[in-house]
Amino acid sequence: MTVHLERATLTEGVPVMYADQGEQVRAAYDPAQIEEAAALAWLCISIPRLVRDGFEVAYTTA
Repeated sequence: MTVHLERATLTEGVPVMYADQGEQVRAAYDPAQIEEAAALAWLCISIPRLVRDGFEVAYTTA
């Protein structure tokens, strides 16, 4: 499973957004609101199969 992660400016109070597309998760986090490690931890809580199945992070640019 792959998490495609990018930095983005998001609405205040929305530090992470994601779209679960099965074997791929597209995610964006706002570094002004949350650190990358915390964003990945949040994704693992929101999508438990990331922990169960394992995942790799692919960095993307907006």
